[in-house]
Amino acid sequence: MAQSPLNLSDLRLKLQSAQGKRYWRTLDEVAGTPEFDEMLHREFPKHASEWLDPLTRRDFLQLMGASLALAGLQGCTKEPQERIVPYVRPPAGLVPGRPLYFASAMPLRGVGQGIIVTQREGRPIKIEGNPDHPSSLGASSPFMQASLLNLYDPDRSQVPIHHGALSTWSAFRSDLEAEMNRLRAAKGAGLRILTETVTSPTLAAQIAGLLKALPEAQWHVYEPVSRQPIHAGSMLAFGKKLEPVYHLDKADVVLSLDADILSTEPGHLRYARQFIDRRRIRTIDERGRKLDPKSLIMNRLYVAESTPSITGGMADHRLPLKPSQIVHLAAAIATTVGTSIDVPSVGLPQHAIDWAQHVAADLASSKGKSL
Repeated sequence: MAQSPLNLSDLRLKLQSAQGKRYWRTLDEVAGTPEFDEMLHREFPKHASEWLDPLTRRDFLQLMGASLALAGLQGCTKEPQERIVPYVRPPAGLVPGRPLYFASAMPLRGVGQGIIVTQREGRPIKIEGNPDHPSSLGASSPFMQASLLNLYDPDRSQVPIHHGALSTWSAFRSDLEAEMNRLRAAKGAGLRILTETVTSPTLAAQIAGLLKALPEAQWHVYEPVSRQPIHAGSMLAFGKKLEPVYHLDKADVVLSLDADILSTEPGHLRYARQFIDRRRIRTIDERGRKLDPKSLIMNRLYVAESTPSITGGMADHRLPLKPSQIVHLAAAIATTVGTSIDVPSVGLPQHAIDWAQHVAADLASSKGKSL
């Protein structure tokens, strides 16, 4: 529909007769023509906001009324009866409704970590560190908490599986007995036992007994990150395999070469506690004597690593390097402190060489109190 032309004389008279301030966007709005009113109604119809509103007042009242009606139906249903059968012979120390705590140990790369397990009616529900165990000192790690979730993994098999099909324990035992008879006749030839690092005396004795009965069998130990380099280093230094135990509470200077001693190494909970204790400003020692703040020396941590880690995040001086450059950095530091080494300190950038010299000077100035 064509729009009629505006009469400017009528517009001037209308504006002159208006009182107070008036705001308008177009002359059509001032004139108030029927064409403009129709266009405005088409673009912004009445109650248009309710069309796109996900919940209007009317819809809200409808939903509330329906929910109240359904809530009333709940009272018409009958609760299923559940029978609680008490223990005929309850386990020792078990009181229904009262948690039971017991001490255990969780292995991490062959080293046991003391834990306290909280269980209710035979179900472990919480793991914390054992404050009386030297490796945890009451602290817990993500590995401890994750181990508890494995017990309640819904993807764990509930029954024996044989070639992808459900089986029974009796079928498993019969097949195992037949296989063991064959192995006994062959003295264990063809049998391979694959485990992680075993530090349990009971499990080690059982494996040793099996190998004694089947002398042709072989036992293989594998871990993705093994302790073999540590043991090889102790063989070079001391002539026998040893497991190092660090005392970060006695070290003024700590140098870590691509080792996450505060997060993933065995004993990291103890090391983290000792490390942070040296960073607390204390005015009284263990015996209650006052300390001179000037005599307190805060430890310094140097970390050279190829991957960001918790230890690197806590470092006072961190040097990112390629994995192939760590050994050359160690050679540069060893040479600077006066230790003869066959590995050349080549292939290092200039800033890494300067970093090595600074670390070596700090280690030399803290002789006997460095790690």
